[in-house]
Amino acid sequence: MKILKIKKVGNSKYQLTLENQDVVTTYEDLLLKYGILYHKEVTEDELEQLLKETSTSDVYYKSVKKITTKLMSVHDYKKWLKQYHLKKEEEEQLIKRLKEVGLLNDQVYANAYVSDQSRLSKYGKGKIEQGLKEHGIGKLEQEKALQEIDELWMYEKLQQMVFKKVEQNHRYSNQQLKQKLVSEFISLGYEKADILECLSHVKWKEDTALLEKELEKVVMRAKRKHQGRELMAYVKNKLYQKGFSLEQINVCIEKNNSFFE
Repeated sequence: MKILKIKKVGNSKYQLTLENQDVVTTYEDLLLKYGILYHKEVTEDELEQLLKETSTSDVYYKSVKKITTKLMSVHDYKKWLKQYHLKKEEEEQLIKRLKEVGLLNDQVYANAYVSDQSRLSKYGKGKIEQGLKEHGIGKLEQEKALQEIDELWMYEKLQQMVFKKVEQNHRYSNQQLKQKLVSEFISLGYEKADILECLSHVKWKEDTALLEKELEKVVMRAKRKHQGRELMAYVKNKLYQKGFSLEQINVCIEKNNSFFE
């Protein structure tokens, strides 16, 4: 079949007008592959194959645009690719092609992910490692990327967050806050030993004012159901559960004995 006209319509993209007046849009590399630029003729079989490869090339160039905008792991790319319902061999060819030009590389992705997460997020090493697994990064690539983490930087980041949480606390007793922070930062991927080390350097505020505030709240609620010694025992137990020591509680109750009259 003769090709009446070949027109460039974009970057590496051409429009072919066939003798039956059909218009086909394809890519420069495919025109070169089938020698169309020179012979200006194509067989039915070649045209069918050209259309198939053009469809795959469409996905390829969309993939290039996607990955150059936001780096992807092979695992994430496969998930994104599902929307095009490609055959397995077509998918494998695309992945191979993108790997060859350096756009898909799990080690590069892992290194970039670890660098960003360690510097810009609140996560510790454990949480970052979990993130790599979720993005389908293999164990070897994980280990190489995680080796690049600056442990001192991570510790200082943890310390800053711990100090900030303590400074902003107006709700929990010191003991209760310690327990809460240990739990919270373990869930963010930090080692318990590092969290406790940071907490050991905290200059703890006297929480007497907070205790008095909690005492008044608990008494006001409990007075509806409890009186006298029963009320005092109930209040002591509630305050103890909130992390205050018995010594602190007894001193505070003695100072505010009028609450129980």
